[in-house]
Amino acid sequence: MSFDSQILQFMATAQYRPMKRHELAHALHVDSKEQRVAFRHDLYALEETGKIVRLRKNRWSLPDVANQVVGTLKFMAKGSAFFSSEQPGEPDVYIAEKNTGTAFPADKVSIEVYHSEYASRQRERRGQGNLLAEGRVVKVLERANSQTVGLLHHTPYYSYVVPDVVGFKHDVRIDDTQDIPKNHKVLVRLDDWIDPYKPLTGTILEDLGSMDAPGVDVDSLLRAAGIEEAFPAEVTAEADRLSGEISAEQLEGRRDLRNAVIFTIDPKTAKDYDDAISLEPHPDGGWLLGVHIADVSSFVQPDTLIDKEAYRRGNSIYLVDRAVMMLPRELTTKVCSLNPKSDHLTHSVELHLSRDGEIIGYESFPAVIHSKARLTYSQAQRFIDGTSDHGIPEIVVQRLENLCPLVKKIRATRVENGSVEINTPEIEIKLNAQGKVVKMMPRSEAKDAYQLIEECMLLANRAVAEILLASERPAVYRIHDEPDEEQWAAMGMELQALGIPKLPQTRLEINEAVKLATGTAVEYTANLAILRSFKRAEYSSTQIGHFGLAFDDYTHFTSPIRRYPDLLVHRLLKAVEAGEPIFISGNQIEEISKHCNETERKAAELERQSVDTKRMDHYAEIMKRSPATSFKGYIVSIKGKGMIVELPDSLQRGMVTFASITSDWLEANGAMTQAKTRGGKVRYTIGDEVEVILAKVDTARGFVDFVMADQFTEPRRRSKKSQIQPDLKTGKPRHRGKRRR
Repeated sequence: MSFDSQILQFMATAQYRPMKRHELAHALHVDSKEQRVAFRHDLYALEETGKIVRLRKNRWSLPDVANQVVGTLKFMAKGSAFFSSEQPGEPDVYIAEKNTGTAFPADKVSIEVYHSEYASRQRERRGQGNLLAEGRVVKVLERANSQTVGLLHHTPYYSYVVPDVVGFKHDVRIDDTQDIPKNHKVLVRLDDWIDPYKPLTGTILEDLGSMDAPGVDVDSLLRAAGIEEAFPAEVTAEADRLSGEISAEQLEGRRDLRNAVIFTIDPKTAKDYDDAISLEPHPDGGWLLGVHIADVSSFVQPDTLIDKEAYRRGNSIYLVDRAVMMLPRELTTKVCSLNPKSDHLTHSVELHLSRDGEIIGYESFPAVIHSKARLTYSQAQRFIDGTSDHGIPEIVVQRLENLCPLVKKIRATRVENGSVEINTPEIEIKLNAQGKVVKMMPRSEAKDAYQLIEECMLLANRAVAEILLASERPAVYRIHDEPDEEQWAAMGMELQALGIPKLPQTRLEINEAVKLATGTAVEYTANLAILRSFKRAEYSSTQIGHFGLAFDDYTHFTSPIRRYPDLLVHRLLKAVEAGEPIFISGNQIEEISKHCNETERKAAELERQSVDTKRMDHYAEIMKRSPATSFKGYIVSIKGKGMIVELPDSLQRGMVTFASITSDWLEANGAMTQAKTRGGKVRYTIGDEVEVILAKVDTARGFVDFVMADQFTEPRRRSKKSQIQPDLKTGKPRHRGKRRR
């Protein structure tokens, strides 16, 4: 017995108006219990296939296909979402919590769009932006994830998991808890879910451990993202069969640089060294700069198990307490790593530079090197600072004495040519054995030493990009598009609000704005305003240049141990050098580029989340221990309902709501750059330094609220006696206040 055709034909009539299920059943003369069961089944099946939709108030109708858009959802902490269309340039659409249906965060969905001026005004007042349209989810087209990680809870009647993902508003019912205790983090496979009025269910796949156990918080982030830290056994076995011993066959056709003074400079904690440098006077005048990169492509062959796993991962991920490597440890720390005092295979680029650092010529080739020393960034920085306790061998000191002033000239020329010079703020967190924060500070050590290596790598990447482009063969490039009109306008608006009289439209004008802000109270906030208006750098098979660096041609060549595009560039470069045919098409390179762009975004998000998790826990502990502790912060943006304040020592952000400032009635101006009183007096502007105190740390939903220090009131502590009084009749505890219904 099927009602499919009857339902569709009835809804297609001109007279049909959306009905509830029982009204539909009555109209179609569904009478018996058997018919009602079949009718209900067919109704839900039609909804699942998208042939009919459920409207508000549980009414059913045919979908309005002409008014539907396909895209993805980004959920907010409180359950509402923003929809981004697949069509570029289309504005986001607001989806209220009640209209998200059975969608999960990041799902690909089809939505119906409708305009609502009232809803738009309400959202503007709440600081959610003045969007033009609102919508509701019609159908989930593709699940972003079939699994989730969350915290296991038990009640006397059932067990459930509260997902960690921000905006995942549904608990997951669990039938078989496998005797796992409460407050354990678990990985759950989600069951099919098509009816928002029925509970979401799932099956526990893995017990990750107690929520308080060291490392479980970061383990949870990785498992939720579908990332396994450990390599499959067969991949590890394949890596173990590779030897770091260099055979005579591997030396054929390589340039022997083992007698050259080549050295590495890396962080003190680094265990994999994939780049080394050298500098000698050039016979024709100027300098010969050598950039020697670990020849990973000689060990990781295409279509091997290691190669497939490296492609799947796309890149290494550097989290707050660990690194999830793209290649097995045996390769990264032994076989490929350019460890000192031993021979290693490299793919090298030698650049002929003038005395002022201008590129005169370059060439690339396979080589074999013998690193003479392994330096740390702190050692190199001590040398640059002129201290004598750096411990660098004299033979390397002689090279650094020439390299350091040369690099300064190269960097100055790059900036003069328009390269955008902004220091991206980063945070360094040190943990104890229990995974708790013991120290948190902006990362700024050895700045000059980092820049020394950075400039050498930029030169090599430029040279390789030009070689690949000149070959007129398919290749992968690192591109960075310039800001669009809206981004330029937003940048200028924020800089004006900070008192910087610039409306940048070029790279040079951005650098002028940065110089104007340097040394002022708004320097940090101005840099953030500029960075927020930049597009993201990506990989592509089409070379369009790199806006931020002001390079016409650029690629990534210098980190094949931790980035798959670099490994691919090494293979392509070898083919060009040998005059061999390219083994891959442009379409395949574009597919690889898109995949690596996605894994890079995922890695960046995980790195951010790992820092956020530890930082939030740290401030939650501070709030418990010392609730009146004050912090210096800066206003970095203004929303409809309050101001976002960032603490420079930790980069923690939080909201100060206008409602919490009882001394004035405040509201944001139209440009969202100032908070004014009703009388028009400016009280706060982006970039202002403020003193704040923690008001709320919500680790579950991932947000912090501050209150201005001069508005803070120590919370009263009521005694247990004042909170609970016994009932005079029964003698049982009785709670004061309104009865919860």
